[in-house]
Amino acid sequence: MGSNIFSIGVSGLNAAQTALAVTGNNIANVSTPGYNVQYVTQAGRSPQYQGFGFLGQGVDITNVLRTYDKFLSGQVQTAQTNSSYYDTQVKQLNQINNLMASTDVSIIPALQDFYGAMQTLSQQPDSIPSRQTVLNMAQALSTKFATVDGQLQQMQSGANGQIKSTVDSINSLASQIASLNTQIAALTGGNQLGSQPNTLMDQRDQAMLELNKLVSAKAVPQSDGTYTVYIGNGQTLVTNAQTNTLATQPLPTDPNTLQLVFNNPNGTVTAIPNSLITGGQLGGLLNFRDGPLLQARQQLGTLAINFAATVNYQNQLGVDNGGVAGQPIFNDLSSYASNPQNAASNLQVLMTDPNKLATASNMVSTGGAGGSGVTMSGVWASLPGGYSGSINSVPPVFPSSTTHPSVGMTGMTITATGSPATMTATITGPNGGGPYNVVPLGGSVSNGFKLQTTAVPPVDVGISFQLSGAPANGQTFTVGPAPAGTKPPPGDNSNLRELLAQQNLKLMGNQSYGSYYSTLVASVGNQTNTAQLQSAAMKTNLKQASESLSNTSGVSLDQEAANLIKYQQSYQACSKVIQVAQTTFSSILNLMG
Repeated sequence: MGSNIFSIGVSGLNAAQTALAVTGNNIANVSTPGYNVQYVTQAGRSPQYQGFGFLGQGVDITNVLRTYDKFLSGQVQTAQTNSSYYDTQVKQLNQINNLMASTDVSIIPALQDFYGAMQTLSQQPDSIPSRQTVLNMAQALSTKFATVDGQLQQMQSGANGQIKSTVDSINSLASQIASLNTQIAALTGGNQLGSQPNTLMDQRDQAMLELNKLVSAKAVPQSDGTYTVYIGNGQTLVTNAQTNTLATQPLPTDPNTLQLVFNNPNGTVTAIPNSLITGGQLGGLLNFRDGPLLQARQQLGTLAINFAATVNYQNQLGVDNGGVAGQPIFNDLSSYASNPQNAASNLQVLMTDPNKLATASNMVSTGGAGGSGVTMSGVWASLPGGYSGSINSVPPVFPSSTTHPSVGMTGMTITATGSPATMTATITGPNGGGPYNVVPLGGSVSNGFKLQTTAVPPVDVGISFQLSGAPANGQTFTVGPAPAGTKPPPGDNSNLRELLAQQNLKLMGNQSYGSYYSTLVASVGNQTNTAQLQSAAMKTNLKQASESLSNTSGVSLDQEAANLIKYQQSYQACSKVIQVAQTTFSSILNLMG
């Protein structure tokens, strides 16, 4: 009997000691990331029949398990990858937002200075210093375009560097998970229902959480206790002890952009479209680089392309200080139309001689007939009515100034008929035609008129003129090309006025240059604000999910303190049982002696 009591006491003592060890381990790991609180399971030993009934034989520890909630753990991982994604977006978008909104970097002041110099020149178009100022402001504007785009390119380079670094971290975690798979499978013997190495499993789940900071990842448990890990939209990263290594390489169509590839174990390389990578830091970087950043560079480049094309077009319609047809002020960027992100940094000023600015009209009045002394006081070329739609079409079309009706013109006749008189016009030359309707020009030009086609709706031909008064019935006016090589009349700023008017024309879709750039800045700001709101929401979700998981499987010091007392009392009680058994056994031996 004493021996039986002693054995029962020892079993209880061992169980209490094990439970105290587990409790102590829980307390020691209260701050260990990813640690799931552990607990012991125990069962009574098989009883023995004693004639009067079955008598218990003590207790055995059956297992040490971790309090693991697969659902909550998955919730935390999902919340983590979403939070990391938007947090990355915010950090990157703040860079563009701060850059584009800065008055020191903004394109708008440089545009205003360029057109301001033209405004000054329009008051004295023969002034060489004023002409030089226009070219200087053109150079400053091209430098500003290059500066802004250069900083955006630095952001792209920085994003590429972070993408490569993130890929290296993903590969490191994949190797860690594969190594833990091997250790866990070896220790469990492929039996996931038996005893499990809780610490190694905690480490593997923590590695999965760290992986989800970098990219959206899912772990699928296998029958042998290992994880198969998928990233993105189902790309296998880890299988048992095997990993598919991620890598980066230059995109064939754009060497400045890194694309993701898988270096498969068989030696092959598989390209991974960015659309398949979601969540985490990697997803945030890819989305930023190929989304808002690329969009900002494309819009800035489109502005540079359209601006250069339109300024060049109008300057080629006029004549310079020596009476020669105007030449391009900026280099032609139309070849970048399919890849506008590369245009802004390549905007350059071609014109170096201020005399070459075509401030005067390429047409002159050659006389009139009939009427009551009304004369033509000016005639000039302007952008055709369909020009804006052409350069803003998809794909864009960049009309050549050589197709303008005023280019190559041999003559134009304007005839007034009726009372009050209405006018029509015909143009002779390679781009001529007619008859065209003549309608009031509107705006600040008194007695100004412009030519329109007879189509419905009518389209501006691109030629305007001004009369000294109302034409009379039967009166005609004739126009010819400006005499080649002859200095324009003093004060002729007709073509310069058209260049200056471009500042407020809707040549970027349905916006002016300044409004278009402001819209770009506002768009970046809106994307940044949206990302900030999403980031705040995702951080709240992560905090709530983490708290739920911690409440379920985290270490509670209050609970562990209670367990310490419980197991300590159990240990002391079992010690007393053993003491009683020893005393009883000694008494029996003394009686027998």
